[in-house]
Amino acid sequence: MSNLSDDAIRRSAHRLRILVFAAMAMIAVVVVAAGLNVQLAHAHVEYRLHGTPYEQLIAAGSVALLLIALFHLTRMLGLIAAGQTFGVKVVRHFRGFASWLLAMALFEFAAPILATFVALRPSGPHLVRLNIDLRDALTVAITLLLFLLARLLERARRLDDEMREFV
Repeated sequence: MSNLSDDAIRRSAHRLRILVFAAMAMIAVVVVAAGLNVQLAHAHVEYRLHGTPYEQLIAAGSVALLLIALFHLTRMLGLIAAGQTFGVKVVRHFRGFASWLLAMALFEFAAPILATFVALRPSGPHLVRLNIDLRDALTVAITLLLFLLARLLERARRLDDEMREFV
């Protein structure tokens, strides 16, 4: 029974890995098409040309951080598909995935604030707004949950190692 469920987990991880690679490719194509103002099939991709250069850099930075996080996810899924369900590398890549997602969320929160200070001109009073987007707060909360899951995976790995010692 256990071998059957392990095979199902491996197949699911392999399929999910393919989907994540496809999503990464789609994100990259859309970003490049938007930057070049190219139409994809019948869909026209628009880029915020009216945004400030800071907003465009923030968007590009967020996409880059997301792609790095997804790359760690694909590495983790590849290891799971290869049968290393609770391996040290699996947990390391899962932690990397969570870390880069957290970096993206914190970057999206802090970068607009920093951009506001950088864009200030010393001629007179300025209004600095601090907007906290619920999506950003949820992203931070979810990534913190992923760190908890990473600790659970580490614990499961240790239990798996202990069980193998008994056999």
